[in-house]
Amino acid sequence: MLNWYNRVLLPRFIERDMDSGELIEIRRTILKDVTGTVLELGIGAGYSLPLYPALKRLYALEPSEGLIKLASTRVLGLAFPVEFLHAKAEAIPLPDASVDLVVSTWSLCSVDDPRQVLLEVNRVLRTGGRFLFVEHGASPYPFVRAVQKLLTLFTKDFTGNCHWDRKIDDLITSSPLTTQVMKHCPEPGMPLTYNFEGCATRV
Repeated sequence: MLNWYNRVLLPRFIERDMDSGELIEIRRTILKDVTGTVLELGIGAGYSLPLYPALKRLYALEPSEGLIKLASTRVLGLAFPVEFLHAKAEAIPLPDASVDLVVSTWSLCSVDDPRQVLLEVNRVLRTGGRFLFVEHGASPYPFVRAVQKLLTLFTKDFTGNCHWDRKIDDLITSSPLTTQVMKHCPEPGMPLTYNFEGCATRV
C-alpha cells in the first residue's frame, strides 16, 4: 500500500504542495544568478525549471519516475538543455568535478543519507564550485524542535521522507564543503517548519 502511495499519489501531493507563491519566490531568489553547468538535486515536479537564467546545461536528478514525468512537461521552451538523471543523490551518476554548481531546494531534508549526499556534492563540484541550498531543518528553539521531532515520526512516510527535525546546519558545516553563508527562519505560513538557506563551496 505504501509503495503504491509513493509511486502514484505522492508525486501529485508534492506537485501541489511545492507550488505556493512563497516557495516559488524563494527559488527565484536562489537561482537568479546561476550560470554554467548545473546539477539540481531532487528536481521534483520541475517548478524551478522556468526560473533558471541561461545555463550551459542542467542535470535534473530525481529518484521518482512520477515526478520526472511531471517535470518533463516543463522543459519545452527552455533556452538550455536539460538532462534528467533517474537516480538517488547518494550516488550521483556524474564524473568527478563535472559541474559548476549544485542546487538543492528542500531535498537534503528528504534523502536517506544526507552525509553521503554531501560527499557526492563535493565530488561532482569543480574546485571553487558552489552548493546553493534551502532545506527544511530543526528549529533553533528547543520546544519547537521537540514538536518537529514528534511530528516527523508520523509524517515522514507520507511526505517523501521529509525530516523537519534534521540538523541541516550541522550536516553542512561538518561536510568537506566550506560554508560561505547560512541563515534560517520559519517557512512562510508554517511556524513549525524552519528553512535553512545558504551557500557552500568546494575549495
